[in-house]
Formats: sequence, structure tokens, C-alpha cells
Amino acid sequence: MDTPIYADHIFGLTGSPSQRLKESQQRLNGVHHWGEKRPFRPEPGDRVLLHATSSSDLPIRAMRVAITVDDWNTQTSFTMKAEELSWDTLAWGWLKRWSLLLPSQQAGTLLRYKIWAELAGEGAGTPKTLYADSQASCFEEANAFAIWYGADQTPGWAKEARIYQIFVDRFNPGERGQWLQKDDLRQPMGGTLRGIIEKLPYIADMGFNCLWLTPIFASPSHHGYDASHYFRIEPRLGTEKDLRLLMECAHALGLRILLDFVANHSSVQHPAMQQALADRSTADWYQWKKWPKYAAFFGVKEMPNFNLAYGSPARAHLLEAARYWLEFGADGYRCDYANGPSADFWVDFRKVCREAKPNSWFFGEVIRPADEQRAFVGGLDGTLDFLTCQAIRESLALGTWKLSRLAGSLTQSEAYFPPEFSRPAFIDNHDMNRFLFSARGDERLLRMALCLLYLLPQPPVVYYGTENLCSQEKSIHSEGSVGFDEARLPMDWQAEPRLAGLLKQLADLRQNYPQFLAAPWQCDWVDDAKGSLLLTKRLEENETWQFYINRGADWQLRLAAGEKELILGKECGASLAGDALSLQAYSCALIHRP
Repeated sequence: MDTPIYADHIFGLTGSPSQRLKESQQRLNGVHHWGEKRPFRPEPGDRVLLHATSSSDLPIRAMRVAITVDDWNTQTSFTMKAEELSWDTLAWGWLKRWSLLLPSQQAGTLLRYKIWAELAGEGAGTPKTLYADSQASCFEEANAFAIWYGADQTPGWAKEARIYQIFVDRFNPGERGQWLQKDDLRQPMGGTLRGIIEKLPYIADMGFNCLWLTPIFASPSHHGYDASHYFRIEPRLGTEKDLRLLMECAHALGLRILLDFVANHSSVQHPAMQQALADRSTADWYQWKKWPKYAAFFGVKEMPNFNLAYGSPARAHLLEAARYWLEFGADGYRCDYANGPSADFWVDFRKVCREAKPNSWFFGEVIRPADEQRAFVGGLDGTLDFLTCQAIRESLALGTWKLSRLAGSLTQSEAYFPPEFSRPAFIDNHDMNRFLFSARGDERLLRMALCLLYLLPQPPVVYYGTENLCSQEKSIHSEGSVGFDEARLPMDWQAEPRLAGLLKQLADLRQNYPQFLAAPWQCDWVDDAKGSLLLTKRLEENETWQFYINRGADWQLRLAAGEKELILGKECGASLAGDALSLQAYSCALIHRP
């Protein structure tokens, strides 16, 4: 009996066409900015062009922008210019586009702004206001935006990063030698920081040069995405001394450390939340529906949402925590649920991180459409590439996308985002079914996916245990599952790391041919019926790289005559004899023509 195919739900509430239709209509109605500006990441002296849109169901008298360069002590207002008018059938109405060219600013200026529409009110009274994106009617509740005219850059090492993601509680118990338990996936299993230290040579030997650790701050949960204290290490995982040793040992092996940073919400056990529940006068740390009822992350009562408005104590607290751990020795952050906090929070975050460690790297988890991800340019250094993750999983693991769609998605994504914007790419993580499980245990598909992942320009991220074919027993979406924890099995250190050699070979390829990574892929041909695809990179002096994907039956083809070398293929079911390239079912090959 065939193993069933479990659909992916990577984009959650926008995962189905009907959901996307509903959201698209909501995004068209009202007043919107979505952080749209040019240039994407302004530098000192640049004049920045802001854009906004409004729908024709609004009686707009004017579109306005308020800016401040002294943290709202004083402010200046400008009127936006009405530009083109277009008809949108989805909204079934007119859309008007507005623009404003901001005055240039000198180095170090942090400009904050808000955008709103002045609407015709009843009678001759004061006009009504409607603020962009949130559709709030008052200044305090409006979405806030910011531009920092810094001279900083995303560090060069980020482009060369090869990241190994570790779910700390499930990786290695270390000195204890045994797991606390392995039966209940919802409870701690005993992974530690010392356990990671023991395995640093193992990780480095696979060619990784960066670690991403899931949250290690004090927390009542095994996953740590609900911190109860941002300046303490969870005792189950270790101590500050252990973390410092981990960083020292990792750095000695050429491995950088990224910490998982959750800014949107905390644990309900956070001292500030406990105090706010007891004393309403201290409630400004969090978002409230009506005290003592509070807003929570996707309604999970154990995870109350911070109030991160400018000037709030929670914002100051989190920014200080970000500074503290960088100065402690961390190299950067993976920022959880980055589309939760406002855009201007991440601009402040960027400023603080660059001041604490100029070569730090920080990117966000933004499981949203491409335009919303691109809006983070100028705040975070980048966003995790969920679009590429979806394309690879749908095309290779599930087979629900044609390879022509895969080729179009990959090539167009490269052109859409600014080259300086980091987009670490991956094929699975702790919040989705493992790739191997979705591929119904077919190792050939996993090998093909890893090859493609490493051949993309984005920094690759590999989830712990991929090298030893770690999978799971049931889908995180199936009846009777325990959700995300189905994809968080403890590392089996007795299993053979069958893919370690392939990962090392792929890492060496990225390391030895940096000019290859910079060139864009082009689709030379695709045959959806046969399940075959050829992507080509053309460099100077007629040097070419050709990547063949075969998701169908065995086949052969004769290549053009001339010098050529099979760089990848032996490990993935391909062989080259003279001009004849043989590809087994579910295989791939990389050909280099110098």
C-alpha cells in the first residue's frame, strides 16, 4: 500500500486559493503602504520615494505623511501626490496610487513616519483619519515605519554561510549520556548546550560554518518560543558558562552562532506579565483586549503579545536583550515571527545590533507573500526563503508542481529581491513535515533537493538529522498527531550519517566556486511530461554550469562535444561517459564546462 501524500501548509492562512483570494481583497481595500519605498535600503543623502494606495470606497480629501527625526518630540507633515488611477477587478473598484519624495537626511538619522488618509467627515467638522495598513483611526494605534540612514551593510560572511539548524532539546544530551525520555514529544527530552559542544567537530566536518540554535532563554516549554526571561539561559539546557564555552569552541572551528530571538510574545510566566495581571497600572508591556484579557500569539494563552509601540518598556527591554547577547558573543539572530512587531521596531533592532556588533547578521521568519517579505529591506538583513522552500517541496518531494513552475519560481525570485537582501533557503524546519517524510521516505528525492538547495545563491539551511535520514512517524497535520513536534524527533546518534559526504561535497563546491553562486540560473529546457529540467549558469569566457534534474524514469542524452566534468552526480544516480550523460530515475547531475 502506498504511503499517502500529506499536503504542505507552509503558508498557513494563505495556503489555499480561497484564502489568498480573501486576503487579496482585504489588502486592496482601505489605505496601504506596506513599507513600499525606493531605494529599498536608503543611505545617507538619498531622497526616498514613498508609495501608498487607497481604494475608491473611501471619500479621501488628502493623503498625508508625518515624519520625525527626533523620536516624535517634533514632527513635520507632508501631503502626498496623487499619481495614476487604475481599475482592479478583484476589488471591483478604483485604486489610486500616491507618492512622496522625502527630504534627504545625513548619516545616522533615524526617521520615523506614519501615513494616513484624511476622509470627508459629516458636515463641516474635523475630517476623519484612516492610517495605512492597520486601518486605525488614531495616531497611537497606527502602523509605524522608520528609515535608518546608516552606512552599515549585511556582513560579507552571511553570503558564505552554510547553516545547520539545531533544535537544542532534541539534539544531544551530552555528558548525561542518555535522553530524559523519548516517548512524549511534547515534553523535554534532555538536549543540552554541552551536548552541542561535543558534536561541533561532527558539524564542521560536514562543511557547515554557522549554527542556528532554537531558543535557549529561560522558558517553561521544551521548544523555548515563550521566554520567561530574556537575560537567562534555560537551566535544562545549561548555563551562561556553557554558552560562552560553546561560542568559544565554535568560533575556534570557524562556526558562527545564531540565536533564535522571539520579539513578538513571551511566556505568560514572564515577570512583567505576572506583574501586569496583578497590577493594571503596569500593563503597558503587553497588548490588551480589555484588562485582564490580553491578546496572544494565535490565541495561545501561554504566549501573550508584547506591546512594542515606540517608547514602550517591552521594546526597550527586548532591544537591550538583543544588544546583550551580541556583546556576549553571539554572531546574530534568526528572528521568530518577524511580521508580528511593527516595521519600525526592526529598524530600531537593526540599529542596536549594528552598534553592538557591526558584522552581526539577522534575518526574520516571515511566512508571508513576496512583497511583504521585501518590505523588510532596510530593517532586517533578510527573511527566510519560504517561497523557495515551497517550490522545492512541491516540485521534488510531493510532485504537485510541474518542473516548469519550479524553474520559473527560482529564476524570478532571484530577480525580485535586492541582491543585498539575505534569503536563507531550506527544504524543511521544525515547523513542517520533514522533507524525507513528505517524499515518502525516498532518499533519492532528498539528495536531489539538497543538491538544488546548495546550488542556489541563498545561504542554505539544513535541519539537524537530515544527514542521517531522520524522518517522523506521522504528519504534523494528520489526525491524532501532536502537531509540530512530530517533526522534532530526538537525534539518533546510532544511525549512519549517509548524507554527510554529500553535504561536505556541496559545501566545498560553494566554498571553491564563489563566482558560480553569483551568476543567475537560466532555464534552458524543461519537459514536464518526462519530469526533466536543465538549468544553466553562463559565466565569462564561455564557462558554463549545467544542472540536470530528472524526476522521471531512467534516460540518457548526448551532450555537446567539448571539455566537460561531472561535478555532482555519482552520489545522486548520474554518470558521464564521454558525451553520454545517464540519469537514473529521481537523479540529478551538475556538469561544468570550463
